[in-house]
Amino acid sequence: MDGGEAVRESGAGDPLPAGMRRRLGALRAEGAPVSLVEVARELLALDALPAARIARRIVAGLLGARPEALPEQLAPRELLGEECAVAAAPLSRACFAVVDIETTGLDRRRDAIIEIGAVRVEGLCATARFETLVRPPGPGPLSAAIVALTGIDDALLEPAPPAHRALASFAGWLGEAGDAPWVAHNARFDSGFLRRAFAGQATRAPAVAVLCTQRLARRLLPRLGRYDLDHVCAQFGVRNRARHRALGDADATAQVWIELLGLAAARGAETIGDLLDLQEQPLRRRRRRR
Repeated sequence: MDGGEAVRESGAGDPLPAGMRRRLGALRAEGAPVSLVEVARELLALDALPAARIARRIVAGLLGARPEALPEQLAPRELLGEECAVAAAPLSRACFAVVDIETTGLDRRRDAIIEIGAVRVEGLCATARFETLVRPPGPGPLSAAIVALTGIDDALLEPAPPAHRALASFAGWLGEAGDAPWVAHNARFDSGFLRRAFAGQATRAPAVAVLCTQRLARRLLPRLGRYDLDHVCAQFGVRNRARHRALGDADATAQVWIELLGLAAARGAETIGDLLDLQEQPLRRRRRRR
């Protein structure tokens, strides 16, 4: 599920603008633990230190953690360290976790994840896959619209692992690839749901970079017109064999990702940091024909 095609672009999920990454990278490079209020001040480029309670919420949201679980100080590697550290990684040797989820709806505050699918991409090849159904909390049945869209029904979810077990398994699979960035189509949707789900569990979401195939496609294919997953797949001749199932969409997104990496490299992108900067570039406005 890609959450539909947004009319206006918003953030890619949890990727930071280049300026924020540089400021936090500088803090990390100093090598000493940093207080939450210092991190929040750098993140927002404030002249004064924010209140401790506000700083804790800001940093917790960024790391996908529960505010009460954060220590008073963060070690250097926890300062969004994974995102900053991988920025210089060359694309030729980079590893990515291409992720897709299916949910009970579009509101991350009320709805829940019912399926997770992921594909590991290394050296422009898919090297590993992950798939699990997730039994949502609560007694309510799935809506008819979600059943029709995904083919997932209550009978399928009855024996599925609950969220804490499914997320622990997923975190273990992600951990095999270290600090590999997440990739998703309309990544704000997928990473937002996942980070909120992880925030309520003992297992914490990895603080990694997030890359969005939809945002990158808008910049690398400015004439395409529509940027939902189906249209971008069609542009590259990618066939999605299981649309609106998590692994099917993740597989298709992984193929799109490999194609976009080639286009980005042709434009001079050499590192993961180049991709992070590229997806934040302002979109060019198309001129109206008179």
